[in-house]
Amino acid sequence: MRILTQMSEEFDTAQNEMETLLERVRSAILASVDSKVQPLSSYAPVWVDDDRRFHVYISSLAKHTVQIKRSGLASVMIIEDESEADNLFARRRLTVDCRAEVVDRDSEDWEATMGRMEKRLGETVSSLKSLTDFDLIRLIPSEGRLVFGFGRAYRVFGSGLREIGYIGGGGHRSK
Repeated sequence: MRILTQMSEEFDTAQNEMETLLERVRSAILASVDSKVQPLSSYAPVWVDDDRRFHVYISSLAKHTVQIKRSGLASVMIIEDESEADNLFARRRLTVDCRAEVVDRDSEDWEATMGRMEKRLGETVSSLKSLTDFDLIRLIPSEGRLVFGFGRAYRVFGSGLREIGYIGGGGHRSK
């Protein structure tokens, strides 16, 4: 029973640290691929909802937007600021595979989400909101990797990334 208790405490700690990382985040690194599977990375300001879905409001003219809309997929990484990291080789980070969907500009969902993004990300969202060459993209997580230093890497999965386990199998816990 001691091993299960230790595992549960470890997973609780990892989930709490992930929650802290998600609460602090204001931007994310985005990865996409083109039709020839050539990778591209970019970044965008981000708002994360209670279901741990990532929302970005990005120019429809940007290469990464075109790629994300075409494939319906993206990878998102949020990472601890370099100035806060104890060791640059072991920065706290969450990398997530996501399915992407465009939120319809004429929907109540778009209005509500943009309002929350405005509140979280500030005045620039207010300025950009009226630009029709921007798309609100919702990135719905399927699975990810959570790293909190050397030897502290986990697989996160399930609805809202609320399940956690060791990479490569072994124990896991649902929250």
